[in-house]
Amino acid sequence: MLEGIEGRVREIRETEIVIQVGSLFLKVNCTPNTISKLPVEKDVYLLTFMAYSQDRPPELYGFYDQEEKELFNILLRASKIGPKSAIKILSSATPSRIKHIISTKNAAELSSLPGIGKKTAERMIVELASLVEASGITDEETIPSVERSHGEEAVAALTSLGFDENKSRKVVIEILKTEREIDTHDLIKKALKEIRK
Repeated sequence: MLEGIEGRVREIRETEIVIQVGSLFLKVNCTPNTISKLPVEKDVYLLTFMAYSQDRPPELYGFYDQEEKELFNILLRASKIGPKSAIKILSSATPSRIKHIISTKNAAELSSLPGIGKKTAERMIVELASLVEASGITDEETIPSVERSHGEEAVAALTSLGFDENKSRKVVIEILKTEREIDTHDLIKKALKEIRK
């Protein structure tokens, strides 16, 4: 199995890149997280997964982070979740957030992610919760339940402005630790100041 590739990024598209490896130009499917970290015309190393199917050519998936690749492999162990579905899920939230949703058995939030219905979410939780827990959870990136509603709104607002989701979540969590009664508007304003420091 192909573990990884090293080559020069020649083109970056919305959901894929073209990477040159020797005289070969390979199309690699990637998440927004991976794409955001790749410089054009620079050499990079990506962890990879090669998907084979009887009715279509092989497809290559690339990951900049080990955590993202590990979660991708875990998602593939769920019934009826293939590489395309797994990459779509990973493109909708950070790996730590997805791990938290599954490990806390939050079927409602999981079913809100692209391509996951209620029944699929419930099945994924049954099949993957123990695997996700074994892989480790980043507790500091979890917004306390009391503040989760406006905390998540603030994170969503910050990411829509172009800020990194991981960094936005950490800043929001730090603010909520000391200001639990802060409203969403003030939370976003304060988080913006912190991020821009």
